[in-house]
Amino acid sequence: MAVDAVRGVNLGGWLLTEQWITPSVYSGEANDEWNLCNVLGKRRCLSTLESHWSSFITKDDFEEMISFGLNSVRIPIGYWAVDLLDYEPYVSGQYPYLIQSVHWAQELGMTVLIDLHGVPGSQNGQDNSGLIGPILFPSNTTNTERTLNVLRNLTEEFSRAEYGGVVTSIELLNEPRLGQADFEMDDLKAFYTVGSEAVRTADQGMGVMIHDAFWGPRYWAGYDPASSSSSSSMGSASPSYLEIDTHQYYAFAPLINLPHATILESVCNVSRMLKSTDRTRVPATIVGEWSLQTGRGPDDPVSNRGQPDQARRTWFRLLFESQLAAYSPSAEGQANLGWYYWTWKTEWEIDTWSYRRGVRDGYIPSDVSNASTLAYPILDNGCVDSTFNYTAPKKAGSAVGKAGGMRSVRQVVGIGLLTIILGFVAL
Repeated sequence: MAVDAVRGVNLGGWLLTEQWITPSVYSGEANDEWNLCNVLGKRRCLSTLESHWSSFITKDDFEEMISFGLNSVRIPIGYWAVDLLDYEPYVSGQYPYLIQSVHWAQELGMTVLIDLHGVPGSQNGQDNSGLIGPILFPSNTTNTERTLNVLRNLTEEFSRAEYGGVVTSIELLNEPRLGQADFEMDDLKAFYTVGSEAVRTADQGMGVMIHDAFWGPRYWAGYDPASSSSSSSMGSASPSYLEIDTHQYYAFAPLINLPHATILESVCNVSRMLKSTDRTRVPATIVGEWSLQTGRGPDDPVSNRGQPDQARRTWFRLLFESQLAAYSPSAEGQANLGWYYWTWKTEWEIDTWSYRRGVRDGYIPSDVSNASTLAYPILDNGCVDSTFNYTAPKKAGSAVGKAGGMRSVRQVVGIGLLTIILGFVAL
């Protein structure tokens, strides 16, 4: 069934917490969910997280997403929601909230990507996996077996008829970090083989998504996890059920502290790559995470939590619309299938990370499904015209900024192209 190109947000910090997203959940020395529950103990940790799960994301959030022109959510979750051993300090109880959110999406006509964000032993040693420290996921087969159990469970549950196909894909593993702790590409591909088999055996209709491990979508051209070969097969297309997840950030090394012009050039280059119609060179790809943060990570203490000034909001608008154009398909058969912004909201509503705040303050368009809410025209190469004279309103939250002069014919054509991008139906 054909579906709209994905215009989505991540529900980051909800069913798998991250301290920088919801600092009030954390206490003491804890800086990840494993240590949070270690500090609090299971009973208190469960009470704390139950309160968080029931309040941080509600149906009102989903209804607001719809009003902003969004049509999909990517939901990160940790393995311990499904498979928890007695010695592990984590607590479970997230699953009913996941089910409830899928029903909300179904009711409102949205789709869902379920993302396995944390696996036993951690695949990246970062807080977003639930445990900061060494990368121990590849250290034993038990970690793999437990992860496969989780993937089978999620697939069997959300492929049931009662969900109406709302869950379109299961992401096998978020942001694996290779080159550490004997975790190499061959190891990752071996896991992708058994992981995709677990999902496909549970339900042939469920899509399989794999993270590109920061090697870029092109590396995965022709890759078939069912193949016994550990390398991609250039000159052939990947199987139709497989999609690549790539994360495009300018807040982390090596893409850090770049001039604005260099960032915009990089975004435009990504746009050209993703708009390829040659699936033997660029496989079907979702931009599963991106933001407006540049130059520093989200846990930097100088991240803006106050009111962004007019110049900052003007830059945010240009950066957002540049990425919007880059990560959205504009013609049939292109590699890019759409995007998920990171993240829907943060407790402190950090300006560069909270989609909801961006709309409310006016530097993210009020309805990304409606081209008339956008400020920047599109050039013939599919990139925004960054020279277009736009200035954000003096007051945050005002609906209209300043755009200099009448639009040229080229700019009108660009707006028409962006209307096609936002209304495009992707296979």
